[in-house]
Amino acid sequence: MLDPDIEVRTYFARHKNALVARGDFSELFAAWYLHRMDHHLSFASELEDIGRAALASITLHCASRPWKETCAWTVQFAHPRVNVFASGDNNTGTIVANLLTENLKPIEKGIFYSDVVENLKSPRRSVVDFKTDSFLKAVEIFYANSEQRAVRFFWHGEEDLVMISAQPDCDLEWLHSLDSAAIKRLDQDVELSLLERRQFRFECGCNHDRISNFILPIFKSQAEELFCGDQTISVACPRCGAKHILTRESLEAKIENSDQSR
Repeated sequence: MLDPDIEVRTYFARHKNALVARGDFSELFAAWYLHRMDHHLSFASELEDIGRAALASITLHCASRPWKETCAWTVQFAHPRVNVFASGDNNTGTIVANLLTENLKPIEKGIFYSDVVENLKSPRRSVVDFKTDSFLKAVEIFYANSEQRAVRFFWHGEEDLVMISAQPDCDLEWLHSLDSAAIKRLDQDVELSLLERRQFRFECGCNHDRISNFILPIFKSQAEELFCGDQTISVACPRCGAKHILTRESLEAKIENSDQSR
């Protein structure tokens, strides 16, 4: 059964020249929690907060971007040492995230990688350094250095995130002066015009066949090292962390079928 969609609304702040995006992420967070329960994935509370911020912020980012765009963020934090993957696909309305904490080398500063694919254009990558332990602050730094415009994030409750991004001729003094109190009365103080409503859900799309194809090149060259004498291995999806059990027999069959089809 598919996870329920959430709605993200975007507005234009008249006379301030800013884009406002917001959504209630309770259903998205619940879907991520159930996904982790299904695959026995658990994280410390501080990492859980980072994951929730990653899911919500990339969703709002995608909602403000062109319809045929797919975006992936890989964010490496120095403290706490964690690599965060978050991706959003506007073509399908799907969002996914994963946290990696094992076998990570120490780093002195955070690194933010953004990969974008729009329609049939060549992929674009941006890389930005940062020094913060806040995922939302890291995104703000990424916007300032890569997007060349200001963005602010505010929690309006525990599961309602608001993103305000500068547009041409934005009132930057107003944008930088915003605080949590101003966000609570934003629709009273600023004239907001509804632009769009978009639907998103938590979904990776990984399956046994895709993971098999991912691991197959390694199996061809390092089969013994990969299985270490066992007949099965557990492979985690790098996008969502879901664990898939692969058998040596199934991978050998894939190679045989591929050779016969040539």
